[in-house]
Amino acid sequence: MIPSKFTLLGHEIEVVIDNQYCHDHECQGRFLEWDNKIILADRYKTVRSWRKYKQSIVEHTFYHELAHCLLYYTGNKIWLNEQLVDTVGGLLHQYNLTKE
Repeated sequence: MIPSKFTLLGHEIEVVIDNQYCHDHECQGRFLEWDNKIILADRYKTVRSWRKYKQSIVEHTFYHELAHCLLYYTGNKIWLNEQLVDTVGGLLHQYNLTKE
């Protein structure tokens, strides 16, 4: 369900799992616009070990970051509006899960 890459307006966007990056930056995911990359965590660090996120959380995070990416390429600063991004990401996720 989560791609390893896709193209928008001729730009290849890479999608990677990097738990250490997300731990270091205290995030579950991030769109790096300067690098055309979406970074996701599928694990989180506890005092003793790394634990897996539920798949639904990883997918929600992907669609949230995808919404940042899509809105970034509109050329408008709306891509920084977290409420809008989370709503659009949630809508895209639900669409993809329920389409027939």
